[in-house]
Amino acid sequence: MMKKIVTLILIFTGIILNAITIPYSQSELKTATNHLSEFVRIAPDDSLAIPLQTDVWLWHDKENLYVHWEAVIDEDFVKGKHANTDEWSDCDAFRIQIITDVKNYYAYMFYSLPFGNQYDCIRKSDMNADAGWNSNYQYENSISDTLWTSSMKIPLKDLRFYGQQPYQWKIILTRYFQKTDEYYSLPYGKVDMGKDYFRTAYEITINEELSKNKNYRITPYFIIKYDLVEETGSFDTDNIGLDFSYNPTSSTKAKVSLNPDFTDIPMDSAEDNFNIRYAPHFDENRFFFIEDLDVFGVSNNLFYSRHIMQPQYAVKLTGNSENFSYGFLSAMDKEVSEDGDILNSDDIYNMLALRPKWENLSIQMTLLNRMNKDYHNEVLIINPSWEFIKNQSVWGEVDFTLKDESDNENEKGYSVYCGYNGKKGDYNWSLSGSHMSEDYSADMGRVYQTDFTALHANASQYDYPNGKILKNFGSNIWLNKSFTNNDKELLDQSAGLNFWANTPNKINFSISTNIGQENYENFVYAWDNLFVNISTWNISWLSAWINYSTGRTLVYNLSKISGRDCMAFSLYGDLGNNVSYSTSAQRHRYFDFSAECEMDDKYWIGNADLTINFSNELSITNGLRYNNYECDNQMSYLGFFSNLRFEFKDDCNLYLGYKTAQDEIEQEFITDYRQAYMKVSYTF
Repeated sequence: MMKKIVTLILIFTGIILNAITIPYSQSELKTATNHLSEFVRIAPDDSLAIPLQTDVWLWHDKENLYVHWEAVIDEDFVKGKHANTDEWSDCDAFRIQIITDVKNYYAYMFYSLPFGNQYDCIRKSDMNADAGWNSNYQYENSISDTLWTSSMKIPLKDLRFYGQQPYQWKIILTRYFQKTDEYYSLPYGKVDMGKDYFRTAYEITINEELSKNKNYRITPYFIIKYDLVEETGSFDTDNIGLDFSYNPTSSTKAKVSLNPDFTDIPMDSAEDNFNIRYAPHFDENRFFFIEDLDVFGVSNNLFYSRHIMQPQYAVKLTGNSENFSYGFLSAMDKEVSEDGDILNSDDIYNMLALRPKWENLSIQMTLLNRMNKDYHNEVLIINPSWEFIKNQSVWGEVDFTLKDESDNENEKGYSVYCGYNGKKGDYNWSLSGSHMSEDYSADMGRVYQTDFTALHANASQYDYPNGKILKNFGSNIWLNKSFTNNDKELLDQSAGLNFWANTPNKINFSISTNIGQENYENFVYAWDNLFVNISTWNISWLSAWINYSTGRTLVYNLSKISGRDCMAFSLYGDLGNNVSYSTSAQRHRYFDFSAECEMDDKYWIGNADLTINFSNELSITNGLRYNNYECDNQMSYLGFFSNLRFEFKDDCNLYLGYKTAQDEIEQEFITDYRQAYMKVSYTF
């Protein structure tokens, strides 16, 4: 009995110690009651106390949360460089994560960096960080030879929260030492803990009623473009746009973008599209589609926003409450035609989502729609997930599809998915299965194969030996198999094994091997691959990686297996406080091509970027894209861009840029386009 009482006392004491009330104050407040300093090391994972004193005080004024840091620094302090908003800099750092909704398992992250550049993002439930989210937080630094002081001001109107006072939130404080690559956290918590990372965060209480400011932002912009090939300029209504966001409540946000423009987005990096079975995939980099809380719960297999080439408008409404989240998105594409042929239709894309949530159970329900005259396609998604035991969860998904075209009968299809994810200590594992009907249609996404059943298994392990040779290491094994529904004909099957390790002096090594079979045009081909990579980032101005892969692969245009290898390498780093660069190159070789096949058996792909940050407000980025694989009558491709950005006022920007692309056709470079532009945006 006494042992149980002592245990209960310790648990209760731990809960009390792991909580703090954030006081109300309209001026700087530093007392023992709003002070935190018990940082412990989480990488390497040994829970050692932080070696340099680090103190944090928190208070609020009903509109802002204030976080004041005072930290001792030494000769290993790394200042980093100037950088644009959300452009990372390798340097020492402070970070606070604020969790306003534990049930949804996400956190708002705010960084303080020595050169004052802003970096904020959302840590999602899968632990990945979404830097597309932005706030209006600010901070000021004071750095001497021995002390770094930083005062952060975080507008509470930028956070989603609900309910009345007292507000029960959580925080995680982190200090990072770049020189030694060490993380210290308060409280103890690692991202590989899964949902426990959010559960064990430090509890905070705000007793005062927070201001319900209706936060809105209006950003009109205009663009002037000049075609350097035709020597003509353009400025019309298509060159004027408007972004508008409005928070009716502290948990709801509406966004409207009229004639959104993405002229200032850099060119996509050159990729290996020489021997691919399906259309290449490009990550979304347009802020409207990636910014904000993810409430839709769909992958790009179901909603691939790159299908929307030139949106005329886009509308998004998202909200969050204690028991559910919801969202609506609608965008209309612009019709593009040439010589009477429609190259891109003016389709309308819609998404409607609702997710009821409980402590360990959520049900994602999403309806997707793509439509035009005499055409519409819908997908209804029901996706429950249940954590029945801590770090043990099962999930399922059922998709129903309907496609109606004027010249065809209605097509109705479905798909079913289910899976199990588990974690215990340093081990993770998952099992999943899927079944898709032949008439399944999801024109909003990327679905290239239907009428199949698939199985997948995965297991991984990691360890932190705290040794002088290895900092951490891990391994992973996976199995996949898919086959047709009716005759059980094999579509593909594969298995792989991976091992990786990091050393204390910032060297990474990994090796993986894969074997498999693939059905292509009713014939099964066997392939294999070995991949080896080594990288280092110990020197700030010269980081590098190099990898080599070799094996047998299926060449789709030839319907045959060929030996191939690829050597790839990259150099990147920061040159002082203002200049950063990144270069990469790949050399691909095939060994079994005959002279008659008229396919390239050796080619290069290259990318190079150079950014000069004169300050955090003024920068110029230059990029070069190149490949020389032969395709049809095209021998090579060369692209170049240069973008200058000047933030002349908070969230008000001037962009000047130049883009050009050339294709080598029959040993002559033909210019696809050559364009200069100016874009001005002003935020109210």
